[in-house]
Amino acid sequence: MTALILGMTVASAAQAGAVRWGEDLRFVAETSIPKADGTGTVSLCHLVDFAKVLFVPVYTTVQGYALSNDGCTGNSFRKVTPEDFAVLQLSSLVPMTLPPIASANLTSLIWGHAWLVVGVLGLLFRAMRAVLGRSRCPRKSGAPDLLAIHSLVAMSQVAIADGRLDDAEVQQIAKILTRLTGKTYTPQQVMDMLSKLNPSPSDIEQVGQDLSDKDRQIVLEAALNIAVADGEIYPNEYAVVSDLAQRMRIGAGPFRSALVRISAHLQTVQAT
Repeated sequence: MTALILGMTVASAAQAGAVRWGEDLRFVAETSIPKADGTGTVSLCHLVDFAKVLFVPVYTTVQGYALSNDGCTGNSFRKVTPEDFAVLQLSSLVPMTLPPIASANLTSLIWGHAWLVVGVLGLLFRAMRAVLGRSRCPRKSGAPDLLAIHSLVAMSQVAIADGRLDDAEVQQIAKILTRLTGKTYTPQQVMDMLSKLNPSPSDIEQVGQDLSDKDRQIVLEAALNIAVADGEIYPNEYAVVSDLAQRMRIGAGPFRSALVRISAHLQTVQAT
């Protein structure tokens, strides 16, 4: 089975503005196949062709199964043929409950497309209201805006930098979204948004696009809030936030200023 984890290839992706497309990996299950370097086991993924508009999936097709050395979070993989997969199952190296032919989760795809339809209908409604000259009214708290979506994607990637997203981090994300956007977000709303958007590490490339300088600063502060929530920034969390700041073209000065403000706010909260 060692041959299955050698000769890893790299998934390719392209981007034009707010649209991304290409190949991606989606986690399916852990396996019993050891890594070549002996540091653990490889993960089983779906290798998919995808297209996203502002993080929202508009097209997803599963090519098949693939093996990954990094929990399906990177872009390096080894394709698994149906014949290889059958051998792996017979050898009890992958769960017997998995279908022999890789297929997408229908519920996830429907939710993703429904999310897009709702968003488009919302934009059309707002455009019609503006044309008709109707007065603006407050947006419903259940309808996330663009700033909230960008902030959520940024915070989720910082939160999972340690490998998982726990309940405490979800509650923290909800509080930060509420404080920074001025709209109320509950932990359940955050979980619903994450399940529909299903952000991946590669989505960090889109964070901040089509936002104003002020809103990009808010997104950065949201990510920093998550990074320092437990009183210190770990190297993997700092790497995500630093990469995010560079992609949004936020310089070292504004970055340090944001960190100082957040640290002061955190000390105030902890003292009360």
